[in-house]
Amino acid sequence: MPENYQEIIGDGPILRMLERIREHHGLIHVRIKNKGSPSSSAIISTNAANRTWQFDELPSEEHNRLLLKERICGIEAKLDGVTVKFQAEVNESGSDEKGLIYYQSALPRTIQVYQRRGSFRAALPAAQRATISFVIPEVPMIRGRVYNISSGGIGINLSQSLQGIGRGLDLSHATLTLPNGKLVSCDLKICFVSRGNLGGMSVGARFTSISRVDQKTVSRFVAMLDREHAKRNHATGKYDAPKQKAQPTETTPETKKTSYRGKLFSFLLGIKRKILSRA
Repeated sequence: MPENYQEIIGDGPILRMLERIREHHGLIHVRIKNKGSPSSSAIISTNAANRTWQFDELPSEEHNRLLLKERICGIEAKLDGVTVKFQAEVNESGSDEKGLIYYQSALPRTIQVYQRRGSFRAALPAAQRATISFVIPEVPMIRGRVYNISSGGIGINLSQSLQGIGRGLDLSHATLTLPNGKLVSCDLKICFVSRGNLGGMSVGARFTSISRVDQKTVSRFVAMLDREHAKRNHATGKYDAPKQKAQPTETTPETKKTSYRGKLFSFLLGIKRKILSRA
């Protein structure tokens, strides 16, 4: 096996990994047999008692029909630079009270974890302020702060808890303002909503429509955060999301390799400690 590869086994560690992806509003990419391009989705919930987990409907009707036919699919997600892969077998599908489709699968037997270069959902440091503006029916312009971003979607903090915002809501003609002042026009679909005790709320959303030029703008910004994250972790030896802007330093292929090994080691060590603490 390559040095940057590790398997997670056991219900406890697998459930915790799925919950981490869900809590970080990370997108999952669903690859169906005989279908070249993957579809974006999101983890809705996990159930330890039933050994199952649920994920959201796919963006296109064609992909939904194919998934119901094939039942087996490959899942890939990214979490702070770590790539997570496993196989899912859909054993149930249904819809909630709002008519939103969900799929249910048994827990995977194993989860493969890869530490490699690639796009990831990056937390925005305090110095890197980004905002999103959009409208919903009967509510004037809403502006939220973006707290994480990937090439596939964003996490948003709103200062007020709005009843009109829920999972499955489409946000058309939203405007994302990046810290460098660049504007990105996009359509979004809300995947997660978490309402806080103090009146605010957090929202996870995926891009459903974005121009090629704007997609490149987002990808470049995420890549810049990725580089700063790698530099910071190389300097501190910690595996965590960036909290402040790293000072510019020269990064060579060898330092990147060392940084990624260190992050993966810290990540796996954290899982080991959690397992031992529950033993």
